[in-house]
Amino acid sequence: MQPATPGAPGAGAAKPAGWSLRWRMASGIVFVPLLILLARAGGLAFTGFVALQVTLGLIEFYRMMSGKGLEPDTRLGICAGLGVLWVALHPHGSQGGLLATAFVLLVLALSLRSAPRPRQVESMAVTLFGVLYVGWLSSHFVLLRELPWRAGTDYADGASYVLLAFFVTWSCDTGAYAVGRMFGRRRPWARISPRKSLEGSIGGLFAAVGGAFVARAWFAPFLSPWDPLALGLLVGVFAQVGDLVESLLKRDAQHGDSSDIIPGHGGILDRFDSLYFGAPIVYYYLKLLVFRAP
Repeated sequence: MQPATPGAPGAGAAKPAGWSLRWRMASGIVFVPLLILLARAGGLAFTGFVALQVTLGLIEFYRMMSGKGLEPDTRLGICAGLGVLWVALHPHGSQGGLLATAFVLLVLALSLRSAPRPRQVESMAVTLFGVLYVGWLSSHFVLLRELPWRAGTDYADGASYVLLAFFVTWSCDTGAYAVGRMFGRRRPWARISPRKSLEGSIGGLFAAVGGAFVARAWFAPFLSPWDPLALGLLVGVFAQVGDLVESLLKRDAQHGDSSDIIPGHGGILDRFDSLYFGAPIVYYYLKLLVFRAP
């Protein structure tokens, strides 16, 4: 994908004709049943799905950063991102501190291979940031699926915890998209994402709350009558922050979409940007407030 020229719309540019509602629906029809199946399976099957997402997401992220003239260590970043998922899957048998320390030391040590080079410190920082942004935030999908071990609930219930994060976040995305297209006028984030409107943001917030109440009635009975309100508001805010953060990254790198791997949606980062922020919110809300797990 060619980077946008300076001053061009960049991340907020209009999508090509293939980016239609029909493509979005077709992608959803394929993806949603697969997500449900893998979430119910849990364990290595679900972690493998998250690992694929992390690998593709990091490739997209480092490719964007390379377009800025930086030289992140893609292979090391992917290995570290997958290591984070392994720690999330085996929290009691893994040395998370050792992994983090080894990764930082390797990034710093391997930077000596071709030193000195332009913007070397920025390249090292970007390698580290990619693991935190894509790898660490994505690990909360696995943490949600494995939460029953901490919460003392049936292991099969972990699928509902994962689907809750997806359902509420996607409700927010859908509400913001629909309301923004129909009523969007005020655009306070135009310098980051010209397509985002205040009206759409409010619509997304209400949709997230509504989605949380629907989820409680449908597949999340573990939520109290007031939990959907609090959880919906939190996810509704932070999911949209995640969307804007990815728009900021794309604009800074002068990219439109992170890639075109998912028809109708763009790249992995375009599809999971809000989930990177929504999933941790759901995880810590359930862990600390609903189940009061250690």
